[in-house]
Amino acid sequence: MKLTPQKLFVPTLVGTMIPLAVHAGGMNHHDHHMHNDSHMNMTDSFPSTMFMGKSTFALGGVDGVTGKEAVTFNYDLKLMGMTSFTGEDMLMTAIRAGNFNGMDPFGMMGASRLDTAFNSSDNLEVHKLFYKFPVSDNFTVTLGPKLRQDDLLGVKPTSYPSDDGILFVLNQAGANDTYSKKMGAGVGITYAKDKFIASTVLVSEDASSSKGILTKEGSDIITSQISWVDDSYTLAFAYTNSDGGNTNNSADADDYSSYGINGNYNFLNQSDVFPSSISAGFGWKNPDKVDDNSNIEDGNTWTIAMHWENAFKEGNNLGFAIGTAETHRDDSGYDNPLAWETFYQMQINDSISITPSIFSVQKDGADDVTGVLVKTSFKF
Repeated sequence: MKLTPQKLFVPTLVGTMIPLAVHAGGMNHHDHHMHNDSHMNMTDSFPSTMFMGKSTFALGGVDGVTGKEAVTFNYDLKLMGMTSFTGEDMLMTAIRAGNFNGMDPFGMMGASRLDTAFNSSDNLEVHKLFYKFPVSDNFTVTLGPKLRQDDLLGVKPTSYPSDDGILFVLNQAGANDTYSKKMGAGVGITYAKDKFIASTVLVSEDASSSKGILTKEGSDIITSQISWVDDSYTLAFAYTNSDGGNTNNSADADDYSSYGINGNYNFLNQSDVFPSSISAGFGWKNPDKVDDNSNIEDGNTWTIAMHWENAFKEGNNLGFAIGTAETHRDDSGYDNPLAWETFYQMQINDSISITPSIFSVQKDGADDVTGVLVKTSFKF
């Protein structure tokens, strides 16, 4: 089945109409954390817990994936509890459910994976469970049996908002192999003094199985990051070593080392024309063993992203990003495929936003995938 341009337009039209039905008075948009302060126990007694939640409706479709060019309607639900026992620590417990089929275009293995894609077959699952606490004025430790690589790092090396962004591949700061966002058990330590922040983290994908942590059979990812954070800009350098659980020294795409250089600049003087922030990132991947026949080779990635706050109307945001659709190889005849996206987030009130978007993902030797998506987000 092939989608016509008219069919691709349907989700955008429907999604644009949704806010007219749910408009609750047009309150000004505030930061989600500020909005949820009312959920906290504001006394000096501990433990104290803040509860937050987010539901995302994803209505959209793609063109360019044979047999899967249909308009689909999926959801992602996150329920988060953040508990402090001392006022300086935090226990994060996140429950999640979703129905993004892994092999569908929007799914986690799909041709146009969404950043919000999650599949639990409609069952509630423990998505994250970790504890963060200070050990001195400058050192913080984070550890837990279920977390993601970026939960441990001291700095998010981009100001492009993953909360609003569409494609997963454009929300890895341009150094996609370095910032792989792998899930598992992990531990990380962060040093922060003035504007300098440094982290070293370990994520073990097989920690809950008999393969274990830091064993030959287990898949472990170690990342070190140093960064300089100023009021208007951030610069970061990171190195990742991933062993992929490779036990026989064969060529393996998950057995590699990689580097990433990232930066963003936030314009302090708001302009109607220039973006509020510009982010750029570059990454280099070196497999432990190369196999040209299997396309396991040295490669690179990059992303450039721009974000306009209060675009056209106060509280609304506009975003655009372009970058590599996969790790690029230096091969004759290789197309160096790109991905791009643009979105416009319309903030209905403090809790509800609607985000129409359009995107494209190129594939080497295959049809380009283009699509439209409307995300409706409810924060509570």
